[in-house]
Amino acid sequence: MKELKGLRVKFIVSNMVMVSLVIGLAFFLVGGMMKLRVRQNQERLLGQAAEAEFREMSWESQRSRLPYFILVTDGDDRVIRVEGQYGGLGPDEELLEDLAAQSLAGMADRGSLEPYQLTYLRRPFESGYRIAYVDTSLGDSYTQDMWRTLGLTGAAVWLALLAVSCILSKWAVDPVERSIRREKQFVANASHELKTPLTVIMANAQLLEDERGEGNADENRWLNNILQEAEGMKKLVEEMLTLARSEAAKAAGKRAVCCFSDVVIESVLSFEAVFYQENQELESDVEEEIWVRGDEGQMKQVLGILLDNAKKYSSPGGRTRVELKRTGNKKARLTVASTGEEIPKEKLEAIFDRFYRLDESRGAREGYGLGLAIAKSIVEGSGGRICAQSEGGQNRFSVELKLRER
Repeated sequence: MKELKGLRVKFIVSNMVMVSLVIGLAFFLVGGMMKLRVRQNQERLLGQAAEAEFREMSWESQRSRLPYFILVTDGDDRVIRVEGQYGGLGPDEELLEDLAAQSLAGMADRGSLEPYQLTYLRRPFESGYRIAYVDTSLGDSYTQDMWRTLGLTGAAVWLALLAVSCILSKWAVDPVERSIRREKQFVANASHELKTPLTVIMANAQLLEDERGEGNADENRWLNNILQEAEGMKKLVEEMLTLARSEAAKAAGKRAVCCFSDVVIESVLSFEAVFYQENQELESDVEEEIWVRGDEGQMKQVLGILLDNAKKYSSPGGRTRVELKRTGNKKARLTVASTGEEIPKEKLEAIFDRFYRLDESRGAREGYGLGLAIAKSIVEGSGGRICAQSEGGQNRFSVELKLRER
């Protein structure tokens, strides 16, 4: 059922939004703290290297040594001594002089040399400077690996929770589904049981009317009222039963195929006399050999509902046009357009709800507001969609169904 699918989707989306917020917050908190810790550790070791004599320093107090070295300059900014070990640094005096020059050129004592992935800290030493350099590539690599690991872990957790949410969503809406099914079954059963007593009432009233002939006028009027109301109730019960059956057929997943072109042509022909009596025009343009999934009888019912709706609400002397065409996305589109009072935009979806009837002038028309609900149930049960548009003094109902092979 479409309502239950929507409920499950909302359940899953709400769960995953909360999960995403929690995972994202944890991701950035842990990653930010680890990145800050790496930077603080680099700064601490850099300060130790700049202030102390040469000694072995370890990364995070582990056996892997932090790549660093120290340059000592004289008063003329020339490198006079190199301390420490650095795997990528050879006895290239020109490179050492260039590093020292760049480090001494800045106003701040602390800075970074991005091309070399080095950070430096300089301190006055004798007549020159003592400049400590720490390779940041190790910390950057550690940080990148950390972000990658956190990302993969977060994605795996997110997907796992998505699967759990999908499973839980079915469990969560199961009581609602059972309740809806019981309600629809009750409506179907009640409608079926009400048909018999209504038929008996109508038959008895008709017999009484026939026997009395031209008797008391008041009694005849009362009998006519009984017949009219019984007929109205019978029609309502039949529509409720039809709606319940169409939804049951949709749940059962019927796979019948019918020639929609023939259904439309036959329906238009049967309504031509009705439109003529109402002084209305009915024209059609139907493409041949269009086959769709659906029961032929139910498709005829959809056409009957749409054409009857067009007849009722079309303006006097108005025109109704029925079109059936193939579209470019392997679908067929049926359009029933009629002139008449426009439907407010905010009510274009509500008119497909059960027992919904437009107010004002439309509210006075006969009917119980089940016709379009029945049409929608049949169309959706066949894997299609139905919608309404209203503009320029024209109301248009469109039905889209997937094409099927004969």
